[in-house]
Amino acid sequence: MASAEHPDPFTAATLAEVYAEISAEGGVTVATLRERVTAFSTLPIADADIQAFREGKKPWKKLRDEVVPVEHFLSAEYPDSARVRFPLDDQPPDAWLTPDPGAEPIGIEVTGALARSVIETAKSIAGGKAVPGFIALPDDATKETFAKVRDRGRVMNARTSVDRVIDDAITNRMAGKDHVKFSGHILLITAPIGSSPNRQTEALVEAHAAAAADLPFAEVFVLDRARGSPIVRLK
Repeated sequence: MASAEHPDPFTAATLAEVYAEISAEGGVTVATLRERVTAFSTLPIADADIQAFREGKKPWKKLRDEVVPVEHFLSAEYPDSARVRFPLDDQPPDAWLTPDPGAEPIGIEVTGALARSVIETAKSIAGGKAVPGFIALPDDATKETFAKVRDRGRVMNARTSVDRVIDDAITNRMAGKDHVKFSGHILLITAPIGSSPNRQTEALVEAHAAAAADLPFAEVFVLDRARGSPIVRLK
């Protein structure tokens, strides 16, 4: 029996319950969504499951790629009473936000810049060796190239190189989402901006605001996956 000292673990079965709740008609409030994500981050969880989450494996992929970034964004930008529903059907958008009762739902689309780089870094954690904190490779680099970087372990990257790789990835993801079907929606671009901690948010805006302005989305944001990290509005 679970207790305050020995709570039930967060398992794949728990995740299935969360998925059922957040995909149901009407969805959940932002407050409830935050409670579910907080439970995942605070309850005991098997090492294999947390590694599957880091690597974006099923059934944890939706939680990692869609639910966690959307919760991060909504908790920072919207009241707890706002509601969100995740269709979880592999069709855009990834979530529907209803800011106020009776309001027209707003689609939220999430896309990952350097998503493969982040996953390859997670694989290094499982390998038990020195982990590259940042892999400065585009997502279309070959499997062999990523393997060589992982085997090299920790390396130093010049800040300008890190910024350039991140900027190129953000530009690429915006271009990939430039479609009229997203008109009026919100775009969230997850990117490892924490890998360049001294970079000012104004620099990110200056680098990408013009391209973001040309997108059909009503609003465009860049955010790191880490909770508490800054959310940068590009449009």
